Amino acid sequence: MNKNSLIENRALNVILTDCSPNWGGQQYRLLREALWLSARGHKVLVVCGKRSQLGVRLREYTPQISLHLLRSWGGLHGLVEFFWTVWRWKPDIIHTRNWQDAFWGALAHVAGWTNVRSCHVTMPAHLSARRKFPFRSGCARVIAAAEFIKKHLVLVAGIPESRVDVVGEGVDLNEFHPGVDGRGFRAEFGIADGVPVFGLVSMIRGEKGYNHFVNAAAKVLEKFPGARFVIAGDGEPARVEKLRAKIRDLFPRQPSPVLLVGYRDDVPNVMAAIDVLVLPSKQEAQSLVIPQAFATGKPVIASNVGGIPENVRDGVNGFLVSPGDENGLAAAMGQLAASPDLRMRFGAAALELARRELSFDRKMDLLLASYRQAIG
Repeated sequence: MNKNSLIENRALNVILTDCSPNWGGQQYRLLREALWLSARGHKVLVVCGKRSQLGVRLREYTPQISLHLLRSWGGLHGLVEFFWTVWRWKPDIIHTRNWQDAFWGALAHVAGWTNVRSCHVTMPAHLSARRKFPFRSGCARVIAAAEFIKKHLVLVAGIPESRVDVVGEGVDLNEFHPGVDGRGFRAEFGIADGVPVFGLVSMIRGEKGYNHFVNAAAKVLEKFPGARFVIAGDGEPARVEKLRAKIRDLFPRQPSPVLLVGYRDDVPNVMAAIDVLVLPSKQEAQSLVIPQAFATGKPVIASNVGGIPENVRDGVNGFLVSPGDENGLAAAMGQLAASPDLRMRFGAAALELARRELSFDRKMDLLLASYRQAIG
């Protein structure tokens, strides 16, 4: 048996790193990757900072995943601790994600360990030599979250296309599917069956376009007063309160047709309860909520930015609108509010795409193939 055959069949020792102290889509994706790899017999160590939200969640909810909390992601002491951790774990692959951990992973790569570098966002148009180093010399392969990110990296970092693999967001088809019952969520907020519901499921951040969603909702309600609009997600308290005040000013009557429901840990039920997912982002790499909506059989209205058009096909499984175009957003929502048949046709196409291309298992198979190619 040759070396490549051995690599293809054996379990791997994997280190997954993340130097960010915050919690978001990138950290959630790392956690899901760690659980998937561990469940299939691979040995996984997550390296993050002592004050990271990722570390908190790993300690509380996934004790089966090995965890090392670095005292610092800066300075010589932190670097020595990182290298000691790598030497102790003896990984087949190190998978880095952010600027600092990617730079340290690149140094480990030069020292003889195999590093791959994820990229979930576009890079600045001009990169310094230090910023290019982890991409060009400090890793065996680069894993881009979307095709448009791959093209951008090839352009700005000078990476050969053959060294970049695209692994987009994937959805657990056992968790998100048309059989999930959303009636409980509707009942919780007094939304009757048959009422068209448009949902924005996202962290409340400026780039997510929630103000455009609320303004477009006001336009839709002029023609479809029975429609309802749900914003599910949390954010900085001041930003959330400002949004709450805006909703009160625009829709003083009670109950409000626009519902700010906060963070939900029952996202499958939220997806089942809404009729259309709306994502009016100003910028977006590739959102996880789009595959989740598709797997539930729901169409999507989204901004024509970033990696969104790689999944949302205008006029096939949803509508694409220009970012910030509130009239276009309202027109798209109005078209789907008026036609249950169109919602059903788009939803069927969305579900077919999710089952064919967007399962998390399929995406993880691509990731594992990238690991093995890097090692081989």
